[in-house]
Amino acid sequence: MEFKDRLKLLRKEKKLTQVKLGEMLNYGYTAIANYESGRNQPSIPDLKKIASIFNVSMDYLLGVNDIRHPYVIDDETAKFSEFRRHYAMLSENSKDELLLYMQWLIEREEKTKNAAAGVNYGEQELKSTVLRAAQKPDEYR
Repeated sequence: MEFKDRLKLLRKEKKLTQVKLGEMLNYGYTAIANYESGRNQPSIPDLKKIASIFNVSMDYLLGVNDIRHPYVIDDETAKFSEFRRHYAMLSENSKDELLLYMQWLIEREEKTKNAAAGVNYGEQELKSTVLRAAQKPDEYR
């Protein structure tokens, strides 16, 4: 899969329009349309921003390999073992709620990291609320 295809796939997975992604990168939607059609290629700093926005490796983004997160390590710490023990005690409904909350935490961390890297978000997008964490993903994205 080429960069242009990966970009479009990732953008659609996050339910972002070309306009919104362009805003996040501080340029117009036509730049995104040109990337997705293969007419233009982003600069290395822009590739870094795009990889950060989608939380994928540069190799994945560029189509070098299909490994989105090559540096995820197997966690066998005491804290993770405790997490697994508590997780096993939850009902299926509570496990679903925990998964939603974890996804919300990851997105919040990504937005905070991206904002620190210069990606512009509206103030409303960076606000954290318990209500958003309890909603299904398609209700708050």
